[in-house]
Formats: sequence, C-alpha cells, structure tokens
Amino acid sequence: RIAFSSSVYNPHVHYETGELDIKSAYPRWDPSRHYLVTVLTFLKKIFYAKSFEDAKANAEARELATKYPAEVRQKVDACVLASQKQVFQNDETSTAQFSEEELSHRVLLDLLKQN
Repeated sequence: RIAFSSSVYNPHVHYETGELDIKSAYPRWDPSRHYLVTVLTFLKKIFYAKSFEDAKANAEARELATKYPAEVRQKVDACVLASQKQVFQNDETSTAQFSEEELSHRVLLDLLKQN
C-alpha cells in the first residue's frame, strides 16, 4: 500500500485517501516478478502519463484529463502548492525529518561540489 500524505490529484490516486491504485498496474501481485522498484517506476510514470484508460482510483480526474486537461492542470497545481507549504511539517514518528536550508547545509553542499 502506498498512500500520499498530501493531496494528489491524479486518476491513479484515490482523492480522499491518497492511496495509489497499484492494482491497475499489478492486478495479480507476483513476488517473484514484482519488486519495490517496479512499483516506484509505476509511481513515477503516473505523473507523466498522457492516457488514463486503466485508471480507476479517481474517475473525476480521469474524465477531466480526457475532456478538460487545463482544469486538471489547475487542480494539480493547487495540490503542488499546498504540498510545498507543508514540506517542513514533520511527523514526529518518522525517521526522515525535513528542514529549511541552513548555512551549515550550504557549506556542506559547496564542499561536496568541490570533490
């Protein structure tokens, strides 16, 4: 199960739960053929797709993508903007914590670029 913590407007993502519809790509999961990397590749692909015939998670987004792509773009842009505003709000239970860039980060980045 993959679920987004911020709102994602995409035909492959359930709008209310944020859950990615993996079954549209992998109707029968086969652990000998399907690995995390294949799911991550599918995840990346849904954001570049031009066609959504197989998408079932968000019928409204699928229909808008077919008939009114400019409206989909507006909804996607709104989701991106909202997500960017929340990027530094960390879940205390998560091992990954994000923070705004500090001077120490810039110094390390410059040192890495030199090598």
